[in-house]
Amino acid sequence: MRTLLDRIQAFSRSQPNAEAIVCNGFGLSYSQLNSRVAQVAEELRSLNISRLALYASNDLDWVLVDLAAASADVSVVPIPLFFSREQREHLLDNSGVDAVYCGQGTLSLDGQVLASNLLPGHYRRLSTPAADQRADFNKITYTSGSTGTPKGACLSGDTLMTIVSSLASALEPSGLSRHLCLLPFATLLENVAGIYLPLWMGRSLVIEENERLGLLSNHTFDPALFCDAVARHGIESVILLPQMLKLLIEQGDISALSSLKFIAVGGGKVPPEQLEQALRLKLPVFEGYGLTECGSCVALNTPGNSRIGSVGKPLHHANVRISNSGEILVTGAAMNGYLDHEQATQEIATGDAGFIDDDGFLYITGRIKNTIISSFGRNISPEWVESMFLAEPEIQQLAVFGEGAPSLSAVLYAQPSVSDQRLREVIAKVNSTLPDYAQLTAWHRSANPFSVESGTLTANGKLCRGGIATTYAGHLALALKAVA
Repeated sequence: MRTLLDRIQAFSRSQPNAEAIVCNGFGLSYSQLNSRVAQVAEELRSLNISRLALYASNDLDWVLVDLAAASADVSVVPIPLFFSREQREHLLDNSGVDAVYCGQGTLSLDGQVLASNLLPGHYRRLSTPAADQRADFNKITYTSGSTGTPKGACLSGDTLMTIVSSLASALEPSGLSRHLCLLPFATLLENVAGIYLPLWMGRSLVIEENERLGLLSNHTFDPALFCDAVARHGIESVILLPQMLKLLIEQGDISALSSLKFIAVGGGKVPPEQLEQALRLKLPVFEGYGLTECGSCVALNTPGNSRIGSVGKPLHHANVRISNSGEILVTGAAMNGYLDHEQATQEIATGDAGFIDDDGFLYITGRIKNTIISSFGRNISPEWVESMFLAEPEIQQLAVFGEGAPSLSAVLYAQPSVSDQRLREVIAKVNSTLPDYAQLTAWHRSANPFSVESGTLTANGKLCRGGIATTYAGHLALALKAVA
């Protein structure tokens, strides 16, 4: 992280008045940013904090605390706002933090309040700092998979900066300026590629309340508000999740997005048909791939070096190979290990299945553990089948099942305005493009969308297949019986 702080300091001398951050209409130059980071770092030192949890919305204080912590040799543990109370309590207990920075509107955590003269929130002391906690790693990012309690992936500053430098090299020719910070900062991808990367490149980042940008909740996105924000700020780059891209293509005001030069999309498989449609609409969409254990970014399509259906070529820092079982293995930048769990290995087993084509482009075909083996012995990736149906505008969410069964079934959600008859027509149309073993023969329509609250989505917005299977077991059984 020291190299990023050095670059910010260098920019404060070479381009002191250049725009670094725009937050809710307030601008901060590189000179001002460098000064503010130094002030907050001194405050952290005076409070004798060695490991700090960061519990705040996307705002200027999140960026200042994060950068200042690196300057003050303080490890940071972001707390996702969408974590449940139980997940937050586990994180605080497991991470060994001695204090929490609570942003405005998030002051519900217990602990002694420590005065802050520089920031709108408060620090809360949770324990006496341990002498051996300082400087072991820069960041502990908690992942929340489909099952179990969150695990803390420990990432060094050198690892994060290696990834940022690699991304900067890949994107330098694009001549990007303003980046819109849309995903929560506690999401490692936005933290690395939405904060560190623009500042590393001497660019600027735009921050507003998520609601004004269209991210109304962890699983609700308003493309109209997003398009308005892009036009209002003259945004040139942004990171989207696949569902956001789907809604943007189907409902967005594309004419308002003319300033965009680079739309990165990741976090799940994107149907090739959606990418082709985006290109027809002249949207500069580029799919990428990464995971927390590898510091967020592994591969990325870029202008002039892109292939639809792939997640791009591995970035300069990442060495990717495919195991005999088809699993993607990565070396080059990796976590130090999980906190209080097994130690890191040089090679990260991603759990993702895929292949690399003759030109070096990486393709993701699904999750190794999610592979469905039908009663006829067919190996089927549910993500592949799901992506085919999710390319249809009528279908908002869909989860495929069929382990040990002769055919596939699914639970899906569609807007109430879409009739059951229309869904039958859409499913029949997609089925006609699939081999017989990958077609849906039975399906149940959920009255409500999948969500974190219902246990059908993970905290980072991915399908919680176990939760969906349990919740809808009876409904799927009836649907299968009806077509038997």
